[in-house]
Amino acid sequence: MAHVYRLRDVFFRKKSRLPVVVFQRYIYSKTGVWPVDRELTVAVKKETEAYWKDKFAKDSRRFNRDSKKKKYVLAMFPYPSGKLHMGHVRVYTISDSMARFYRLQGYNVIHPMGWDAFGLPAENAAIENDTVPDIWTYANIAEMKAQLLDLGCKFDWEREFATCDPNYYKWTQYIFLLLHRAGLTYQQEALVNWDPVDQTVLAHEQVDENGCSWRSGALVEKRYLKQWFIKTTRFSKSLWDGLSSPLLEFWQDIPKIQKNWIGECNGYRVEMCVIHENESANLLDTFHLWMSQPEMINGISFIAIQSDHKLNREGNKGPQCGIYLTLKLRALCPLSQRQIPIIVCDDLQYSASLDTYIGIPCINENDKIVAHVCGFDVTNVILKDKMINSRELDGLSPEEAREIVIDKLLKENAGGYQTSAKLRDWLISRQRYWGTPIPIVHCLHCGTVPVPFEHLPVTLPHITKSITKGVSALKQDSKWKSCQCPKCGGEAERETDTMDTFADSSWYYLRYLDPHNNTKPIDFDRQAAGMPVDLYVGGKEHADLHMYYARFIQHFLASQGLVSHEEPFKRLLVQGMVMGQSYKVKDTGRYLKREQVDFSVNPPVELRTGISLEMSYEKMSKSKHNGIDPQDVLDEYGADTTRLLMLANYAPFSQRSWSTETFPGIINWQNRIWLTVTEFIQQRENKNDDTADCDQSVVSENELEHYKKFLWESRNYSVRGASFNMQETHQISTSISFMQRLTAHMRKVPQYVMLTEEFERALAAQIIMLSPITPHLASEMWAGVCSVASSSYIKK
Repeated sequence: MAHVYRLRDVFFRKKSRLPVVVFQRYIYSKTGVWPVDRELTVAVKKETEAYWKDKFAKDSRRFNRDSKKKKYVLAMFPYPSGKLHMGHVRVYTISDSMARFYRLQGYNVIHPMGWDAFGLPAENAAIENDTVPDIWTYANIAEMKAQLLDLGCKFDWEREFATCDPNYYKWTQYIFLLLHRAGLTYQQEALVNWDPVDQTVLAHEQVDENGCSWRSGALVEKRYLKQWFIKTTRFSKSLWDGLSSPLLEFWQDIPKIQKNWIGECNGYRVEMCVIHENESANLLDTFHLWMSQPEMINGISFIAIQSDHKLNREGNKGPQCGIYLTLKLRALCPLSQRQIPIIVCDDLQYSASLDTYIGIPCINENDKIVAHVCGFDVTNVILKDKMINSRELDGLSPEEAREIVIDKLLKENAGGYQTSAKLRDWLISRQRYWGTPIPIVHCLHCGTVPVPFEHLPVTLPHITKSITKGVSALKQDSKWKSCQCPKCGGEAERETDTMDTFADSSWYYLRYLDPHNNTKPIDFDRQAAGMPVDLYVGGKEHADLHMYYARFIQHFLASQGLVSHEEPFKRLLVQGMVMGQSYKVKDTGRYLKREQVDFSVNPPVELRTGISLEMSYEKMSKSKHNGIDPQDVLDEYGADTTRLLMLANYAPFSQRSWSTETFPGIINWQNRIWLTVTEFIQQRENKNDDTADCDQSVVSENELEHYKKFLWESRNYSVRGASFNMQETHQISTSISFMQRLTAHMRKVPQYVMLTEEFERALAAQIIMLSPITPHLASEMWAGVCSVASSSYIKK
């Protein structure tokens, strides 16, 4: 019959000097007997993991919203590619270890998992494999979920969702409609980045410094297309200021990256409609202008564009004024409705981030010359120490005038908010099938009409055959595209662009807290109980795009009173990449597989030719033949050892090289702990037999007290150090070093000391500290120790 024992925590609480008991759960050994001759082989590890994996899966604890002691531990959810890579292994081992650690400390822990399932990779992979995206995606989800379970990760699977599920993207569409209702979405023709390989538009953020696509690597082309945008610039100042919030902990250099992305908010957005001269009803475009002095808006005499601007087309060209080409277009001032001339000129001092130039002759001599040559009006009115043509502002200070102007712009939804010159709105349109449909209908009579909230979700049409790359399946589906206008009931067409996948991942952390809500994206009380995310684990490559969009959505929802916190993430753990050993031929730069290298000589050379090689650790890649399949590692070492190998020796934040040279030390340490447990059990079981190693009664009291004090000090030192590095700095590798020190000290004492309660406590501390990292083996060792434990400290 299996014995029942309780696992108790000995991790230090903050500022505590003694170990405290704060958590317990029942543990069942498999047989109730510890085979003292059993070695820690891979077979034993896998048998143990299989047993405890099943026990962990049956743990039915749920998040208690009434508990004030909560931890929301979140790892960035993966795109379901079908196979884990070593980066996945690292991030999810880190998050799982931290979640288990917090549970041991008595926290009410949220640790969810889901799937970032929409996007180009799934659609392209489905095309290449002659299938459809949903079949491809859900098959990959099943495979990756199985691998995460094999890795021993304990997620709150009852919170699981995929972003391609209509029950999820219904609420992405809902948030889009909230943005639309707030005046934060618009559709406009724009010069866009076109990926010729993936056949879709890319946001500016998705093009690298070399002008290449962040996904396909193709050189991006420029095209004019009508696109949907979200006014992320509306929250520029809020997002900038939020990076100084005292809520944020351990963000390291991420605020610097975010601030560089946002830019200093030292100016204001001003939006002006563009019309044909004398045709005020015929809206052609909208200028999104940036002004450092919006109080000078009525002093604008002209607006200039460069010759490659989209408005510089043959039908828009007017007469030549000296070196300046005037256009048959006017910009409408949103406050006075005054029509402002537009000219084409490349020689003015355009900001590097702007495609327009605002001419204000009353404060700029060069602008005065341009206005004089073209015959534009220049009216000067004194604004205390400035000139401006506005009676309403006459006599006010610049600061007073600015407040009036920006207040009116905000009321007219024509800008008025602080932003930087460099930041652009979020381009969300994608000309592909596998994404969240934009909930907009185009009607000949009513124009652009939002889908009513009660009609959501607008679902993707079901397709049964592989789609064609470069042609939107939604544009081709006339039945799906055709609909009734929600406003007039007439014939209309659905919007055929889908949303950028970052729209789905911009709010997923909220949905985890209320994943089955059918009436709203999230209940306010549920998010208030769970937010903010206490520890967010993920790669640094998402520090600008994903983090920026997620923060924007959170700030927007907070402005609507729908969430309780402006900042979604409290503490970040940005893990480094896992690098693989690569072998490159010096002369040609050709990468070799490991089996193509001759290691019999030093340094190694190419096996076939004997040519010298360049060896280095680089980002894992198929083309470099330096990738490691996590399944191979799991098969060779087992889940617990794989987790330990991933977390030891390298801090989570640092880039780590995957090298088997570091493995023996870690594996030997694991074996020593197992051996110590085996010897402890053997000593305890034999303590009343003639086979006992030594009778404690014949040992001098001073000698025994010396060893007990030695173990007491070592245990407290190790527990304190390991706990601090887990909780405060997340230096899990350093925490492991403290554990290794305790093992070494336990191995130094004579075996008769194992009969003491102090050794028992030290061994218990060792196992419990290890349990977040190697949960299966720790549980098995704990069951064995409890079967012979004598102190009430462990068994009660």
